[in-house]
Amino acid sequence: MQNNNIDFELDLFIQNLFHEVQSLVYSDDNGDSKENKFTEYVMDILADAGETEGVRLCHYIKENKFENIQFKINGYALEEGYENIDIFISSYKDTNEFYKITKAEFEKLIKWSSGFINAALKGFLDDIEPSIEAYGLASLLTKERKKIIRINVFVLSNGDIPYDPPSDFKLINMEEVLINFKIWDIERLHRLSLSSGNREPIEIDFEETLGETIPCLEMPSKNDLYECYLAIVPGTVLSVLYRNYGVRLLESNVRAFLQQTGKVNQGIRDTIRFNPHMFLPYNNGLATTAQAVKTKITDKGQLVITSVKDFQIVNGGQTTASLFHTAKKYKEANISEVFVQMKLTVIKDEIKKDETVPFISRYANSQNKVSELDLTSNNPLLQRLEELSRTTFAIDLNDRNKQTVWFFERVKGQYKEALNKEPTVSKQNAFKLKYPKNQIIIKSDVAKYINLWELKPFHVSKGSQKNYTIFLREIEKKFKKNKANRIFWIDIVANAILFRATDKLFGRKNSDPIGDTNIKSHTVAYTLSYFHHITDNKLNLGSIWDNQNVATELQVELKKLLIFVYHFFTGLDVALISEAAKSEKNWTLLKEKINYPLDLNVVNKYLITEADYKSRYETIVDDVAESERYNTLEKITSLGLRFWDGLCIFMLRTDYLSEIQHNYITTIRKKIKTNGNFTDFEIKRGGIIIDVLVKNNVDFDKVKALSRFEEADLSMPSTIYNRLKLIDSSTWNRIIALGEQTGKLSFQEVSVIKTVILKLKKHESIDLRRLQIVNNSLEKVKKYGLNI
Repeated sequence: MQNNNIDFELDLFIQNLFHEVQSLVYSDDNGDSKENKFTEYVMDILADAGETEGVRLCHYIKENKFENIQFKINGYALEEGYENIDIFISSYKDTNEFYKITKAEFEKLIKWSSGFINAALKGFLDDIEPSIEAYGLASLLTKERKKIIRINVFVLSNGDIPYDPPSDFKLINMEEVLINFKIWDIERLHRLSLSSGNREPIEIDFEETLGETIPCLEMPSKNDLYECYLAIVPGTVLSVLYRNYGVRLLESNVRAFLQQTGKVNQGIRDTIRFNPHMFLPYNNGLATTAQAVKTKITDKGQLVITSVKDFQIVNGGQTTASLFHTAKKYKEANISEVFVQMKLTVIKDEIKKDETVPFISRYANSQNKVSELDLTSNNPLLQRLEELSRTTFAIDLNDRNKQTVWFFERVKGQYKEALNKEPTVSKQNAFKLKYPKNQIIIKSDVAKYINLWELKPFHVSKGSQKNYTIFLREIEKKFKKNKANRIFWIDIVANAILFRATDKLFGRKNSDPIGDTNIKSHTVAYTLSYFHHITDNKLNLGSIWDNQNVATELQVELKKLLIFVYHFFTGLDVALISEAAKSEKNWTLLKEKINYPLDLNVVNKYLITEADYKSRYETIVDDVAESERYNTLEKITSLGLRFWDGLCIFMLRTDYLSEIQHNYITTIRKKIKTNGNFTDFEIKRGGIIIDVLVKNNVDFDKVKALSRFEEADLSMPSTIYNRLKLIDSSTWNRIIALGEQTGKLSFQEVSVIKTVILKLKKHESIDLRRLQIVNNSLEKVKKYGLNI
């Protein structure tokens, strides 16, 4: 029975994946193949799960003289420093049924991908067309081959791959480069979708794969939260673990490995080289965690660790990395004499893991200070931004009498969680009215917008995670003594609006873009920082916030600058522009150019005056009074339309409230119904009215029951989304059946509908293009008697 259930779940996943790919191909209008869209979709999933970072689609096939495939790759990801390279190769079959990859097909995928790697590392790809991205990748692998430690080959497929990958794959004359093959077939992708953390845990069998067991002492007392072991680990074991897994061992570590330039790391290096036998007394050791551990008693009566599941080094990452790098760089280093003490905490409660691990890291003996800002989600600045975002109201572009809120997502999934807490559909609609999905800003977005404003596009080009880490380190200095105020949050939103407008100006693939969309993100980033450099950071962000858009006239100038910066990048003599964009040297080159095409007479109209600048940035805001105002407003609006409508009737039956207060109740009811803008005085009066009612023990539910309105009257601005949300499962089935039977809906339109239905069930965001496709499809079948 259980197996049948698993088969059913897998089949459902296959159907959903099939329609997701069909939907992406149809809705994006990019002309990409289904295999490319599948690759892109899976790479994004793996990036979200922490399996890779900075992925790029790069479809390349080379045939030999017999027109047989010799090399093939579908994508790649580069790690800064080139220590780790990820290569992706896909096998996609256009089917919604379970199928198996044959042994011969699997071996071809290994042969094609490893062939490309071998040729690239050895510089044998001169016949690749220089204008395509694969040429830049191959050139980079040739140039940086001495820095490369491991290459991970991700074999992606929507079929089942029932074969083990090569376990000890070596390239001839390149044996020092570790080649790891990672199979991500349909079953493993399905398992990933079901896992709570959406991250594949590291499982290490010390005995089987390393021929070692780890002697240990177990904590004598037992409890339900954790168990703890103290162990002595050979340096050779830690070096091999770092070689095999790299920074994946450090995903729970609150800081990245510091290159061996600091005093501490130099000390570690020198001890390994000259006094390896003294490493144990000199070094503070490792703090590690795991989800599960296996132990046994040896013939000599010694307790040893044989394997661990979800192994993470939360403190001591630099020790582990230093062992590997020192042994690699200095051949005389004898790490067989190195031993490291380790505290292993096995956290039994999966739910409490995420809150427990940061505290282990925070309080563990560390060799370098771990900043509080490294514990990112609980960072005081991020908490402050969350508070400001919830109480800062913007005008609605479609109706200037309405207000919306830009939602800062301090923790991943926070928006969805808050939405799901709303008890009814009407409450959820009201929530989405107040917090539109297109106004979500995540942590990495904040880092991007601020670093572009701070003229650091080279950091932004390093990828969201690295840029975010740099941002946190710098922002700590800025707000060490003072709290971020509301202007700071408004400026973040204004920069978000500016970025999105500029990104749109570049264009999309196959939709008349300015140029190669592979370097779009770098061009946009550099363009904005270059604009801020030219204007001395005097763009009037307050005006952008007030209007919630970028003036058309200014957009014309930004597009000119986009073209200028794009030609700057394409004129560089580099293998990969994406790598060149990470260099501060190239940013300096751009800043030195003064022949930019801006019309300063136009641009100057959108810059802030000195007087306005002082007024905006040098005036101290009374945050206490401001927060009180928004808290009161939240109290008024959260009661809902039916309460204030019912109160208009209730007040006629009592003498609790004055005539003036009656007038304010009517005003508040009207503004809630139309989502109007409240004045400070109306907010203050509304708060007093609520306090009077509470003091007189008025039953708010009975007041609400007097209303003539339904909560559904609070309709959301996105009428398409609301329309789709109200359609039940049986109606959706009828829509699909009618569309297929009458031929009114194409196969691609049906695929988009199925994808949107799934996203609605999961409360996931849906892009506007697919919403429009579904809305148009509904209009096509509406005449067949459907009430939609």
